[in-house]
Amino acid sequence: SRRVERKPPWGEFAGCRRAAGLNLEEPPQSSHNLLRFAEIADNASMGAKFKSWVKFTLVNSFPQQENVERVARKGLQLRLWYVLLLVFVANVLAMASVMSLFWYNRSTHAVQEFLNSSNATWERTIENITRQLHQQASWLEDSIVTDILVEPVRAVELNIDLLSTVRPSLEDLLNYSFIQLSKRFEKIEGISYTFPTGQYIEYERNSLHPGVAWRRGNYTFEYGPGSHLDASECPVMCPNASANVSVGYTHQFSVDDKTGKYVELLEKYPWSVLSGNAYQRAVEANGATIWTEPFVMASSTQIGLRAAQALVEDGEVTAVAGADITLDYLSSVLEDFVLAQHGRVYILDRTGRMIASSGGSAQVIGYDRSGHPLMNVDNMQQTPSVERLHWNRTGDPIIEEGTRFLIKEYDLLTRKNTKVVAVDENGENIYSAFEVDSGSNAYGIDWIIVNAQALSTYKAPIEETINKHLQDHEATLDRSVSVSVTMTVAFVAIGTLMMALVAHAVTRPLRAIETDMRAVANFDNPAIDQILGDSTRHNHGTIREVADICDSFKYMAIGLQSFSRYMDPHLAQTLVKTKRRATLGMVKADVTVFFSDIAGFTTMAENLDPEALMGVLAQYLQDMSSIVMKHGGVVGEFIGDEIMAWWNAPPLEFDGEHTVAALSAAWEQQQRLAELREQWCEQGLPAVTTRMGLVRGQVLAGNLGSALRMKYGLVGDNVNLASRLEGLCRLYGVSCLVDDGVRSAPGVAEAFVLRPVDVVAVKGRQEATEIFELVAKIPEDRMAATSSLVFSGDFAAIQERYRGGDFAGALAGLEAFQSRWPGDKPTSILRARCEALLESPPGEGWSPTVQL
Repeated sequence: SRRVERKPPWGEFAGCRRAAGLNLEEPPQSSHNLLRFAEIADNASMGAKFKSWVKFTLVNSFPQQENVERVARKGLQLRLWYVLLLVFVANVLAMASVMSLFWYNRSTHAVQEFLNSSNATWERTIENITRQLHQQASWLEDSIVTDILVEPVRAVELNIDLLSTVRPSLEDLLNYSFIQLSKRFEKIEGISYTFPTGQYIEYERNSLHPGVAWRRGNYTFEYGPGSHLDASECPVMCPNASANVSVGYTHQFSVDDKTGKYVELLEKYPWSVLSGNAYQRAVEANGATIWTEPFVMASSTQIGLRAAQALVEDGEVTAVAGADITLDYLSSVLEDFVLAQHGRVYILDRTGRMIASSGGSAQVIGYDRSGHPLMNVDNMQQTPSVERLHWNRTGDPIIEEGTRFLIKEYDLLTRKNTKVVAVDENGENIYSAFEVDSGSNAYGIDWIIVNAQALSTYKAPIEETINKHLQDHEATLDRSVSVSVTMTVAFVAIGTLMMALVAHAVTRPLRAIETDMRAVANFDNPAIDQILGDSTRHNHGTIREVADICDSFKYMAIGLQSFSRYMDPHLAQTLVKTKRRATLGMVKADVTVFFSDIAGFTTMAENLDPEALMGVLAQYLQDMSSIVMKHGGVVGEFIGDEIMAWWNAPPLEFDGEHTVAALSAAWEQQQRLAELREQWCEQGLPAVTTRMGLVRGQVLAGNLGSALRMKYGLVGDNVNLASRLEGLCRLYGVSCLVDDGVRSAPGVAEAFVLRPVDVVAVKGRQEATEIFELVAKIPEDRMAATSSLVFSGDFAAIQERYRGGDFAGALAGLEAFQSRWPGDKPTSILRARCEALLESPPGEGWSPTVQL
């Protein structure tokens, strides 16, 4: 790249430029003009430097310009598949647009006429829907409240049946009632039994009273022994005198949540249960189910209602069973209604007093300033009744306005079988009232559940729903327009699909060939092997012309693959990737050159059968060349048994410095050859050894030959030196010799053990070359290479004495060296020299360089 940027002084070649008919100020603008200019310059005996520059420019500059032009042309070209589809889609879309506009105009007019005719009926429709929704909501509320009241009645009837049929002991009765409360009746607050003797037992649930923080456990047990205390009737479950139980008192105990057995006395107070409201009403009802007035539950301070029924046998009351619910629970159920979040759902009795409200117990019960419920009586010996608020004292305008309207228009409190759904006179609110009853007529429940809502609560979502339906209707009409568009689009899609299939049938094999052509163009041998190995890869016989192209491509790929075998695949790929036309020319390159051959190959060829010889040679060349390419080298030539290879021309991608890679390849070749030698000896074949020479230095690299036949190779003194070093291995009896350029290359000293062998001047060179033997590759654990390092270091010290003229010292060192490493030929050669020099000492101009 630096040479391309270095422009020659065009003014110095004005005569040549005039003769070539070129502009005197501008450089040549084409390869043809430059060639003509070079020819005239050559005839004019111009300098070699300028002619080299012309050749290098031809090789590097103008092919790049041609590549740019080719890419620009490619950018203006359209794919066949796109052309076929675009023409078809453009025609069909034009027709679809015209049809869609026509149908859209007609359908929009029809939708507007429909909406204008429908507006008059919306108000009536909304009012009817509102009444129906409100009525259904009220029925649902009535059904839920009725279900809540049914559960205490069922519990009472179950316990009366239990008492009359099973007649359990008091101990078992307590177990039954606790199981009923804890496992069966989840809505009930308490289950109780009262006997004519004054004996009273009740389990109450505390889990529904989060405000009662001082209670222990989830349940409370109330016990009154009546007129006498007999522990034998209930020895386990009932408390006795040891638990501070007294006749005439009612006692409250905490209980075990699992068994129901009392644990600790919480409080006791004097109270006769026989005078209570529930017992008296049940006795008076003579076996019918009754309901009490709301009362304060002693164990939780909640406001409760009790359903009770007396067991009458032979005209006598033998027991009264009761089950409690709380008004707070009723109010919480009303609060859970969705409509209660917008209006008010509440319950009244026939006197106009509140029972429950979605607004909370504050709208039902009167409370004093300390937050306690107001009582109607002061005598605590009687069952205290709670002061419930009248509807016009709740302070809630929704309750007061709604009740006032229903009383005025429908006699709400006196009218029986109440079922009312009405809108007030202002048309702003809607009310419903439904009757809820339970128990006997005298002491039963006769309530009215009222739902008061603003009409907007219903109208807004109804209008939103209706508007949505209108929009949906309008959208439906719009969809009728879309149908025509969709059908057109469907025709377009079907036609496009059919056209795409046709285009695909044409372009798919062409795209596959294009992809495979890139692989072939890049000399990607694995890809080419896969292409040619798949017999079905290009069997596209639908269109004859495409099939002919596929066949021609396969023949071309076979020919190119065969051609690629004649040169190194890395080199072929590198040259192809440059996308340049091959031209003659060479440039300087810093390379590592490698030569190797088989020692005694001529003798081996004479003694071996040709087939056996070819088998050995083929495996040898295959394995050795594979190792070179594995380490990023280029296998330049096979000359019989000789291999010529090099690294870094052209520069290839591999890890590390190229000389280190070359030495790694040489070392691995020696290891592999040892394995092959063992295999061949087992087969009765001769032992094969190899000689290697490596040199690092400057050479000329590039295309050499003629315009019709050329090859990529190296030329230079260092190439010859590498070949000479390979031959010197026979003289010194070693496997691999390298020059000082290899030894001093970056990374070599850290990775390999090299020993200095000699200083020689090879044939054809006057300059001395220090040569080294590749002894070993240093492993990661340098301690494993200690022997090789000592071997090399000791010999290097002997060489230093010898080259310094200390022949006696060198000879002494060699004798010690030979005793440790006998049979080393470089040692024998050096020893012979030292002995000869000691017998005939050299003059002052002596040099250790050996002329070969």
